[in-house]
Amino acid sequence: MSADIDISTRSIRFHYFVLTMRFACFVIVTCVIFSLGCCKRFETRCKLVRELVKVGIPQHLFLGQWVCLIEKVSNRDTKAFVVTPSGKKFYGLYQIPSRWCREGKKGGDCNIACESLLDDDIRDDTACAVHIFHEEGFKYWTQWTNRCKNDNHITTEIYKCPDLISRKSPDIIPQSENLRVKRKLSRVGMDRSRASSYYGLQWLQ
Repeated sequence: MSADIDISTRSIRFHYFVLTMRFACFVIVTCVIFSLGCCKRFETRCKLVRELVKVGIPQHLFLGQWVCLIEKVSNRDTKAFVVTPSGKKFYGLYQIPSRWCREGKKGGDCNIACESLLDDDIRDDTACAVHIFHEEGFKYWTQWTNRCKNDNHITTEIYKCPDLISRKSPDIIPQSENLRVKRKLSRVGMDRSRASSYYGLQWLQ
């Protein structure tokens, strides 16, 4: 009798173990699928360029600067999230500081939820980054100043991407385009020397 009870107990434990393992596998697979579905990393520079063009980043003047910035701060990872020892938080593709967003609901200087900066829709991320750019310039991002400013290598490289291969690189922008941009900057009260420092574009000199 006791032997039968022992066998029955073992059988119950075995079935419980099997069910537990199946549930654990289900949870793991679900988490992996959710992770792949909600966030993405741009595996190549050209894929990033395609997406930036799609969401409206200017193609002629600053696209290479944006690509460089993204590669240096987040390695093209939309789910990049950093918390510094001092407690400062940086979110997403552009590593936007928490000052510009609010956790749990819309807020901050960009009026956006911080969690929205970690999904695969980069339209709101880009809108916030461009807002920061207009307020502070690329120099707001230390990594841009240290690793992208006055470096046109990526700008040259991205014009080898299929989406841009038929377009002209900023290195060969006609003089008329230079004048148009300089006049635009002049209208907003920014002289050329300051603009060159602000944007890191040598051709404005």
